[in-house]
Amino acid sequence: MMQKIRAWDKVGNEMINYIISINFVFGYITFDTENVINKKRYFDDITIMQSTGLHDKHGVEIFDGDLIHYTYDGFDWYVPVVYREGRFEVYHGTLSTIPASEIPSGKYATNIGNSIRMYRVEFTDMYVAGNIYENPELLEVEE
Repeated sequence: MMQKIRAWDKVGNEMINYIISINFVFGYITFDTENVINKKRYFDDITIMQSTGLHDKHGVEIFDGDLIHYTYDGFDWYVPVVYREGRFEVYHGTLSTIPASEIPSGKYATNIGNSIRMYRVEFTDMYVAGNIYENPELLEVEE
């Protein structure tokens, strides 16, 4: 299986969904846009995100940096997907009004303090609501 990746362009403030090549020797990616063919961005100017290999309830592929929405105990959650220690995790803790310690382990994950470790993922009622770069307002805690 070919690993799917995308990148956030820090210079152009846009998501790069179709990366043509990655040059590890000189440290840049090549990609196409609507107006420019074979555009180049150096690694310092992008953030590369890899696919989790999972899809949400609408069939949308889930990437590192995406914001997942689901409802738990009457609250809407928008939590980022993070790649850490060889696995993808969904973080809570400081990103919500309910501490992660109050979320029970079970259907979705194992509670490990300030994060929820996805070990048996069922995205039947979760969906990608955006990503941390284009939709940072979803991470704001309402008081």
